Amino acid sequence: MLRLDGEPAALGPLANFTEGKTMSTAVQEPAIIYGPRVSIDAPNRYIGTPVEAWTPPEPGIDNLGITSVDTFAVPGVGEFTVEFNGWVRVVRSEPTAHDWAEAEVFTNLIEMRMTGESPDLGTITVTLNPQCLSAGQIRSPFDPYAGEGPSAKACRMAVGALFAVPKMGLTLYNKEPVILTIDDVRTIPPAGAPGKGQIYRMLPLYDVKRPEAEPVAYLTSLRFQMGGYLAKDEM
Repeated sequence: MLRLDGEPAALGPLANFTEGKTMSTAVQEPAIIYGPRVSIDAPNRYIGTPVEAWTPPEPGIDNLGITSVDTFAVPGVGEFTVEFNGWVRVVRSEPTAHDWAEAEVFTNLIEMRMTGESPDLGTITVTLNPQCLSAGQIRSPFDPYAGEGPSAKACRMAVGALFAVPKMGLTLYNKEPVILTIDDVRTIPPAGAPGKGQIYRMLPLYDVKRPEAEPVAYLTSLRFQMGGYLAKDEM
């Protein structure tokens, strides 16, 4: 379980990360807000939920699988590529229009858990940073894709995360958001779609116990794949 230490407005430190536990949705007002808040008063969507192309869906909380391949650079140690597997919970707003081409949907990432294994770094567990409201949007871009039929949408999400690395005795976090993006979105949610973390060269990762010190590591690449709806007992 993750717990905030100190005043709510502070970026850090965060403490008492217990390996193997999932994180409940944060109840405190986050210190960092990356976009509009979406009400979590919405039904959970699990496996079996129908997904219709080119159709804005009703609000809901999507419980989805996710995989990613992340590359980390640790100064003085080396570069490590790690494959992650896990799940996310994303709450969606009411679409701003019933017509696909005009509709915009706002999203909040309300829970996440991914684990990966590295021969050098050991097990890495990624969860949400409860001091950040990770938020995003799905809408038609200003330069819509050419072709017949309705234009595909673009999806983005600004994320604050915690990277627990017990072998190093560290929990790391990003002060700058990781921007997750998916192009060519034809369904909401964009299950099965590949995505990319928009990182310019390197994204600093800091020790939660020493937030004002130099970065401990850098995230240099992130590519992910959204999975489909999961069963409740898979979360």
